[in-house]
Amino acid sequence: MVRATFTNTRLFLRALTILVLFIQQGLHWLLGWLWLVVTLSGRKRRQAWFGRCVLNLFRRLGATFIKVGQIMSTRPDLLPEHITHALEHLQDDVGPFPFAHVVRTIEEDLHRPLREIFAEFSPVPLASASVAQVHKARLPDGRVVAVKVRRPNLVELCTFDLAVMRTVAHWLGKLPPLVPVQPESAVEEFGRAVFAQLDFCIEARNNQRFRENFRDEKEVVFPEVLTELSSERILCMSFIEGTKILGVGHTRSDPKRIARLGMHALMKMIFEDGFVHADLHPGNIFITTDDRVALLDLGLVGELDPPHRAALARFFAAWAQRDGGTMAKQMYSLSTSHADDQTTYEAFRVSVIEFVARYWGHRLADVQVGKVLIDMLGILRRHRIRMTPAFTIVNIAIAVTEGIGKQLDPDLDLMAEAIPFFMSHPSLSAPASDG
Repeated sequence: MVRATFTNTRLFLRALTILVLFIQQGLHWLLGWLWLVVTLSGRKRRQAWFGRCVLNLFRRLGATFIKVGQIMSTRPDLLPEHITHALEHLQDDVGPFPFAHVVRTIEEDLHRPLREIFAEFSPVPLASASVAQVHKARLPDGRVVAVKVRRPNLVELCTFDLAVMRTVAHWLGKLPPLVPVQPESAVEEFGRAVFAQLDFCIEARNNQRFRENFRDEKEVVFPEVLTELSSERILCMSFIEGTKILGVGHTRSDPKRIARLGMHALMKMIFEDGFVHADLHPGNIFITTDDRVALLDLGLVGELDPPHRAALARFFAAWAQRDGGTMAKQMYSLSTSHADDQTTYEAFRVSVIEFVARYWGHRLADVQVGKVLIDMLGILRRHRIRMTPAFTIVNIAIAVTEGIGKQLDPDLDLMAEAIPFFMSHPSLSAPASDG
């Protein structure tokens, strides 16, 4: 149960802080924009300046805006590239909160003194982010665990900040150029994603589902959650010793094997399980001391129902055949904001066919699929076609995982890894439905 710890005075001060920072950053952007105009700088430099100002604003506004900004950076189908690219640089490590809050949270939720629950508990966090910080501890039976504790008052803060965002989005949504983007609906979507990461009971369930899905995949592991020591504000997990994936050079692991193992895991999530880790940045992927891949931080996921998995299988099969028409059809079938507008669809279809034509004559192995998918999302945005969040999450996960894989193995061929998964999908053994 959320405790009402934010007083009216603190909410007023928070609203005042948001207003002051908006005005400050707005004036900063305006002065910079005028200078770029006077110096005859091009449109791209002005756009990049706007993106940097948005980035700095979100950084200064704190936890809620950082999380929303990170989610916004994964939606190139909604926002222009200069904004999503800038927001990709939002870092989620912030200063730790006092250890006294950690103790209070654990003792309130688990109803026992900290010293009775843990034999040892490090007061210095291993990591401190906008939502929580993680401490290393040891249980009385000797097991080493990682204890993730939510920041104090965070639910109230996020609730208030998102209410402010919804108000701003409501008025922005009345501007004709922004009507197709549906800002208020987008904020609601971002808000649901943020709150999914605030409730650690959700992350615990996600964790259990991933462990079940990968029970036969011995080389990909997930932490084990100790449910009896977890709650909405606490997540107690087995501690995984390892090295972040981009530090593979400091291990005995074969980078090429690790790259293919990561790509195999993602393809299984997409085409077999329909349950996808939506935050696969390098800090959440570890190489364990026994040469396996461990995936952490499972609060944000994307779920694909069977029709979505079928459409994605047909989409990838069409890309392998350079069939732009079918690719357009599959993407359009997954969109959420279109009516049966034949004119819009035809213009979109032509754009996709023209885009795919640029790759005619190129070997599949020579094409970076992640870049193709990101460019496709840009085409959707230009035609004001809004996709389901799951479709976008999958595309971003593929792009990020391929990018990490290419750093480990420049010869990594995503399509070679993906073909066995999407070509074996049942939807490709029968004609696609026109529905």
